[in-house]
Amino acid sequence: MPQTIETQPQSPAESEAAITMRVHLTQQKTILHALGYGGLIPFYALAAATAWGDPATQGLAQSLLAIYAATIVGFIGGIAWAMALLTRLKAPHLTRNLLVWSVIPPLMAAACFFAPLPARLWFLVMVLALAWIADKRFAKALGLPSEWIQLRAALSLLAIGALSWAASNA
Repeated sequence: MPQTIETQPQSPAESEAAITMRVHLTQQKTILHALGYGGLIPFYALAAATAWGDPATQGLAQSLLAIYAATIVGFIGGIAWAMALLTRLKAPHLTRNLLVWSVIPPLMAAACFFAPLPARLWFLVMVLALAWIADKRFAKALGLPSEWIQLRAALSLLAIGALSWAASNA
């Protein structure tokens, strides 16, 4: 039986963007999960190479992991930018805060490259954790569906786990 998707607000505060997002999260669940969880493969492959690889490749794996993590952090910042542009808000300060926040994670990730390995990986762990905390707060303020922050939480925690594993084996 086909799944019906509720297109009415689940609460009085739910925005049009939140309704649209909930519909997309339901309709596109398979691809969203495949892409999201598939994006964790490089995290864990490179962390495994750091933990179990020969000494000659461990440093390269750590560097590649840091580059990949910084790329993902940039993507996370882009999501905040897009949400700010796509959300019609009655609170312009929230839009402004989202726009300002959207550039902070990539700048923080770039600053991590001033640190040597494995400290760079630990700093990226902190950036990912901070980005998740901020996204959770913004999701609540925007009235976004709980499915969104649940997916963000799972992906962030698993990425943090991979980075922590690599950093502790460096």
